[in-house]
This record gives sequence, C-alpha cells and structure tokens, in this order.
Amino acid sequence: MNRSQIDSTLQIYAILLLFICFSTNNIKAQKNVQTNGSKTIEFNRSSDIKTIKIHRLGWELSEPTIELNTNDKLLVSFDDISGNPGAYSYSLIHCDSEWNPSPIFINDFMDGFEVNEVKEFSFSSGTIMDYMHFRLEIPNQDIRLKISGNYLLRIFSTYNHEEVLIQKRFIVFESLLSIMAQIRQPSTGEYRFSGQQLDLKINTSGIRISDPHSEIKTIVCQNYLFQGCIQDIKPTYVKNGELDYSHPDALIFEGVNEFRLFDTRNLRQQGQGVLSIDYHGGIFQVLLKPDESRRRQKYSYYSDLNGRYVVGLERSTQSHIEADYLWTYFTLKAPLELDEGKNVYLFGELTGWQLSPDNRLEYNYQRNAYETRLLLKQGAYSYRYVVADAKTGEVDVTHFEGSHFDTENTYMVLVYYKPLGTRYERIVGYQRISTQK
Repeated sequence: MNRSQIDSTLQIYAILLLFICFSTNNIKAQKNVQTNGSKTIEFNRSSDIKTIKIHRLGWELSEPTIELNTNDKLLVSFDDISGNPGAYSYSLIHCDSEWNPSPIFINDFMDGFEVNEVKEFSFSSGTIMDYMHFRLEIPNQDIRLKISGNYLLRIFSTYNHEEVLIQKRFIVFESLLSIMAQIRQPSTGEYRFSGQQLDLKINTSGIRISDPHSEIKTIVCQNYLFQGCIQDIKPTYVKNGELDYSHPDALIFEGVNEFRLFDTRNLRQQGQGVLSIDYHGGIFQVLLKPDESRRRQKYSYYSDLNGRYVVGLERSTQSHIEADYLWTYFTLKAPLELDEGKNVYLFGELTGWQLSPDNRLEYNYQRNAYETRLLLKQGAYSYRYVVADAKTGEVDVTHFEGSHFDTENTYMVLVYYKPLGTRYERIVGYQRISTQK
C-alpha cells in the first residue's frame, strides 16, 4: 500500500470515528426532539427489531393493500437481532378512516382467534451479525378477513400481550366503484412549475348512496398511503352518479424531487451512492457519498424507489437470511441556516416513514454538515431529507430537495363508504396511478 492509499484509509477511519463519537454524544439530546403533533400510529418500540416490511406478497415495492375476497395476501417480515430471540404473536384491529378502532366485535371483521402466533421463522446464515427472521402472511390458516377498511397489525411478545412492540397499518379494499384519475401540471398559480395536480372523477353506480357528501370520504396520498395525504376531499359536482372533484385549486401536491439512492447489495465493491466500505468494530461500516441540497438545482430524472427499499444480496436466492447488517453513515453538506427548533430528518421506508429521534441528523461543525448513522440490512434504498418544526409540527419536504412538476410520483386514491346507521367504514374504491405513463 503506497503513501496516498494509507492517507486515504486513515482519513476514512477518522471520519467514521467522528461519526461514532458524534452520534454517541447526542443520544440524550435526540430524546428531547418533538415530532409533529399528530398521534403516532405506526411504531417500533424495540431496538432489537429491525427491517420491518409490510407489502403485498410477491411485490416488495407495493403498498400494504389487498383486495377483499381474492387471492391477495400481505407479507409482514422483520428481524430480531438481540441474539436471544423470543416468540412473537399478533392481533388485528379494524379502524375507521382516521385510524380509531371501529365500534364492532372481532367476529364482525374476521374469522379466527383474537391472538395468533407468528409461526414462521428462520436463522440468519453466513452473516457477521446473527439474527432471526420472522415472516407472517395475512390472511392465513388462522384468520380470514370478512370486511374491507383500515386495519392495524399489532405484534408483541407471546409472553406479554400488554406491551405492543410493533404497530403497522394496512388496507383491505373492495372494487365497487370506477375511479378515473390523471395527473397534470397546474395551469396557474404558485405551484405551476413545482406542483402536480390530480383530476379525479368517481362513478358510484356500483353502490347505493343517499348523500355522497356524508356517506363518501375520499383521500389521496402521494407515494405512501399514510403520509403526505389530502384528507376528506369533497366533490365539486355531483351528477348522474358521478362525483367530480375537479377544481382549478384542488388536489395540488408538491412534486418534490426524485428520492436519493444507495445500493449495498455487494460489499466487494462500491455500489451506487457508496463512498467506502470498511470492516471495523466487528461490523461493516458503509460511508455514503456526501449529499448536497438540491433546492436550486435543475430537475434531472432517474428511476428511483419512491421512498422504499428492497432487501438484497447479490447472487443470493435467500437474501432475507443471508444479507448482513451494516452501519450506514449519511452526510448532508449544508450550512447551519435553519431557525431554532427546526430539525433535519432522514425520511422514507428505511425510517418507517416516521420522524423520530433515531433518524434525526445532528450538525457537525467541523465538517459543516448534518450527519447520522443507521443500522440497515443490505439492499437498495431510497430516501430524502425533510425539515420539521418542533413547535408547530409542520414538515417541509422541499427545503433540501427542491420541487418540480415533472418528478415521477405515485398517487393512491382511497374511497371510504359509511351509509347512515352503519357502524364501520368500508373501502369501496382504490386506485393507484403514476405520473409516468
């Protein structure tokens, strides 16, 4: 190894040491961070549980949605890295459109026992960090879902049902309505060059509706079903069984930017977005290439994962148990210009779509950059940086990312139905649409 290679290696180790020290010294400060004021619905309360995934079986990048009375199944998976894994069980709760438990009994929405065990698990193979991988399909031999709507999945220790460790949301829908949607550039206004507008019409001839304004509730979300949504949209026109939501100022979203990407599926070489890979302290350390603000940069299209990630290990057919865990270091080079009380977070499926102390970045004055590290399983990841106001709960997704009308985004339309006198809300329409034709 020549002198320049030695200097380069020493520099990388110095950066990693700075990261480790900086992260350790700021653990107590992070616990005082306030996220937005809305109630926390999805969470992971165990530091030993990692890589929680919930999606349609056979499509890892899908939303957690299945159609009622079809062969659709959800796949839920997670890893226990404690070294002494226990047994886990789960339960389901039917909810209204605002995620409050519905006032109905368990046998009204499912067949099966209230609590069931997560029966399928396997041990990691050939990895430096040992873990146990758990897997659950819904519905299964133990439970069958009887009605559509919002559902909460709760996972807990088999020996302590009172302490919920994981709570995740999913959707069961019926295709009883015809949803017609298209995305276009806003014609006028402040979002003309940065926003995306949805033209939406719903044909309700498949169900009987007395008052569409009170019986129908429509929600539109961008990229993830439970974040960045416009809630309870009311139709502009109602005519001949058609609800028309079109309006010059309605259903406009920030286009934002393509999600940032990195790839750690191969540790023998530097994948996309990776600066260096080292083995230190009994675990692989992956330093990502420093990111910069894109707020004033021109838009450039590339294919991303819309905030999601895929677990993967090159040349493996069993990535779920053969992929290893890595300390992954993020750097956002930017001046310290935010107002007091505004914090920077990593955002995407890699952080559970949550703004929590665990994924808050701290400012390193020596490097003039925001930094953090996450323990992540090998795979291909997408993410972005957002700014949250600790006092108001307002989240700015454009501060470091910019916003463009031609960004590729996916939109989901959910239509809830609750006739007068009924006790729960059904989902009678679901549509997924992308800006890419």
